[in-house]
Amino acid sequence: MSSNVDNTYPNRGPAVFAVTTATLVLATCIVAARLFCRIRIVRSVTWDDYAIVTAWILAFALSFSIDFGASKGLGRHDENISSEDWNTLRRCEYVFSVLYNPALMATKTSVLIFYLRLSKNTQKVLRLASWIVLAIVNIAGTVLTLINIFQCRPVPAAFDPFDGSAYCIPLLTEFICSAPVNVVTDLAILALPLPVLTSMRLPRRQKVILIFTFALGVFVTVVDVVRIYYLEQAITQVSVSLSDNPEATFGDSSQFAWNASFSLMWSAVEVNAGMICACIPTLKPLIRRILPAMLVDPNATRTYDKDTSTDGNGGSSGGQPPAPGILPEGYITPPPQAHSEDRRESEVSALDFITTSNMMANPSPTDPLDRTPTMLTSATGTYSAGENSVYFGFVNMRRPKSMIRTSVRDSFKYCTVVTILFLLWGFSYGLLNQLNNAVATVSGMSTAETIGLSSIYFGGGYLIGPLLVGEWILRHDEHSRSGRKKNGPDQIGGYRATFIVGLCFYGIGTIMFWPSAVLTSFAGFMICNFVVGFGLAIIETGANPFLVFCGPMDYAEMRLCLAQGIQAVAAVLSGLLAQKVFFTTLNTSSSTSSLVLLDVQWTYLAITLLCVVLALFFYYMPLPEVTDAEMENSTRYLPIDPKKRSFGGLELRTWTLTLAVLAQWTYVAGQESMSIFFSDLLTPKAPVHQVVSSYVIDNAATDSLQPPPGLTLSIPNYLLIAHSAFALSRFLTAYLAYLSPTHPKVPQPRTVLSITTGLSIVCGVLVAALRPADPNILAIPVILFFFFEGPMWPLIFTLGLRGQGKRTKRAAAWITMGASGPAFWPFVMYAITQRGGSVQTAFIVVPPLLFVTGIFSLFLDLKRDARTLVDARVGAEDQSRIQDRANRDMDLNEILARRRASVIGLPIDDEKTGFLKRFSIALSKGSTVLPGRRSSDLPVTEHREANSGSPG
Repeated sequence: MSSNVDNTYPNRGPAVFAVTTATLVLATCIVAARLFCRIRIVRSVTWDDYAIVTAWILAFALSFSIDFGASKGLGRHDENISSEDWNTLRRCEYVFSVLYNPALMATKTSVLIFYLRLSKNTQKVLRLASWIVLAIVNIAGTVLTLINIFQCRPVPAAFDPFDGSAYCIPLLTEFICSAPVNVVTDLAILALPLPVLTSMRLPRRQKVILIFTFALGVFVTVVDVVRIYYLEQAITQVSVSLSDNPEATFGDSSQFAWNASFSLMWSAVEVNAGMICACIPTLKPLIRRILPAMLVDPNATRTYDKDTSTDGNGGSSGGQPPAPGILPEGYITPPPQAHSEDRRESEVSALDFITTSNMMANPSPTDPLDRTPTMLTSATGTYSAGENSVYFGFVNMRRPKSMIRTSVRDSFKYCTVVTILFLLWGFSYGLLNQLNNAVATVSGMSTAETIGLSSIYFGGGYLIGPLLVGEWILRHDEHSRSGRKKNGPDQIGGYRATFIVGLCFYGIGTIMFWPSAVLTSFAGFMICNFVVGFGLAIIETGANPFLVFCGPMDYAEMRLCLAQGIQAVAAVLSGLLAQKVFFTTLNTSSSTSSLVLLDVQWTYLAITLLCVVLALFFYYMPLPEVTDAEMENSTRYLPIDPKKRSFGGLELRTWTLTLAVLAQWTYVAGQESMSIFFSDLLTPKAPVHQVVSSYVIDNAATDSLQPPPGLTLSIPNYLLIAHSAFALSRFLTAYLAYLSPTHPKVPQPRTVLSITTGLSIVCGVLVAALRPADPNILAIPVILFFFFEGPMWPLIFTLGLRGQGKRTKRAAAWITMGASGPAFWPFVMYAITQRGGSVQTAFIVVPPLLFVTGIFSLFLDLKRDARTLVDARVGAEDQSRIQDRANRDMDLNEILARRRASVIGLPIDDEKTGFLKRFSIALSKGSTVLPGRRSSDLPVTEHREANSGSPG
């Protein structure tokens, strides 16, 4: 083509050139201002400054390659590019692909080194997390850079016409596959400093400016999302797999210069914006000289510290608190506190702190009076120095008392907050079910591979997550409780930490869907399902026992059944959303490309962002905790000793835990076996070419929105009814659990478990045995099966934890691990169908599994000691004593005497009966002890709360 082309053709080049150049110029000005501050004002250049200079050099070269490419045809259609410009354009695109990841890596490295300086005198968690993210950024950046350099074999084929055979990776595919690394590290860099920044006691204006400055990183994440959008638009036009076709090379695919122009432009914007956000927090000395009023609010809080630098040079200003006579009206002076050096350091002005060259330099001599600098707060502020409080923003949020002492009102508040997690994993479960459907259809997976997606979710994530990470995090503060310093930092552990860690794993798993969907990789989807299951298992390890013990003991089953019911409703809604919105056009004739999965990618990105928000929320939200010692003391209110020896010399609580884990394992195996073969059960005459489920629903003719031959409703609609019945049964069980403590005629939770297990077995036998001519009749026992199995998980969980004492947290991890049953049994059913059996014949495996589940409820019903243990109720008087923190020194013998009297049938006096009369009743039995308790097991006479260093 001639180089003399007119200007009437579409051309994105000018816009690409203008935006790229403008952001580069702005970034250059900000970097220059940073260097001026560090060299001329602070007079100290550190490693993060060297990293940002490196980033600027790489960003300049990257932006120049895009600008030069725009002048050579980038942003035009192929027919509008001069023939002599093609080689230059290819080289520009290749240079961009090589420089993009190093530029991002250098920018993020600068920020993380800055965090390491910032965390030198603050939280160890920030320092450790910064090192981890720094390692991820540099390892991933190096790997991706090498992939970009050697994108073709031989390498020159990436930028020069090559006549021979060349194998190339489509770089747009590589870019979109690497997007999760960028998104995750962007979010991590954004979230890491917020806990430290919000805990600093600063004037309101300075704190707002400081947090806003660091929060500018949100803009980089937004730019990255926009870039991903344009990458998706471009990738629809190119191949997504390894190819030996010359047209598949990075710069030589059809209409690449037009399709990829905006994605390259937004990549440059991302790099330049990242440099700007990395430099702004260091500009305080310059801003203070130019606009001092921006940082000083005459009506705000001021902090005085003789060790605090106020000139940005690390020197001491010698500032002292003003005399009392000059204090403005409305200001208060908190009492001096004798804290450690770390606590005094946390009171340093953050804006001075982050621009000081050496944060530990020139410490002042120790005050002989050991006085802590005085801090002044406005009348509307509060002073936070208490060890048992969380400083959030500008207010104190005191930590709540132990969860086993929470009132009904507080229990409702905390349980409502934690139920958000149940909504999250219910939504994820329902969406993942439908997503695996689309994956199986698009990828053409075999039946065994399809079953593997659900098996790795439960059998992998739930088998390893609770025991490897969940239990360790949940009990981590117990490991080092004895060695904790009185005024030292809190240990990392407990329910809140478990929620945060689980959310992090879960968010990583959801964002990993991006590359898996683009490549339609079975291995990628297996890893994605495993990580999602791993994260949710960690969350369940903490969330289920939290709801069991946070509040009055009598209503533990009610709380967990309600939350699990909400989780089931979320699963129904998300499945309906996927069916009606995401995969409405999915069918076997057109779903041959991973492009059908692009819509749901944005939903998973939204879930990842929600995980980050929830993790920050739980970091700041003060939730009640409970120690192992408190759980052990709480067993003394039970009318039977859980440590009593039973069959085989094992303790009673050991038997209940062992049978609960076994029951959970077989129950979930039966539940998921039904879910996996749901479609085939309702269409028994159809060949089993592809296994389907609530987890994986075949979108072939049998599972379209049109009813299959013989069925009144479509398979998705029948599944929606079944899941709705599943949720309804949990709400009904919650209502029965609410009534059972006060209505003797209402069945106890153990009885409800026995009934639902027995009826589930009956329904399972009917499903396997019935061969009706009308398949709609078979749908009745199938739906009833879902209904009766609904409340089994929360009931097994709650009853299995009863009386576990100091090993309650470990028991919760083991019962959660029981959800790993689907790792094996669905393959047994599949093997039966492969050897000629029908799906209904294979379903005969499920009733025996549920019979094993029923052994647990039979043990609770038939063993008197076990029945006494799980039916134990705590009256209003005893519950109020547990909840009342002021009664920590109460005499337990009084309560034990009342419990003893109720068990052996003696009348219980009302609250107005005098202490002497109640005491005489206790003494009248002499050495009588609670049934099942040995005299050597008599409880101590006092219940002391944990020391002040314990959570709550």
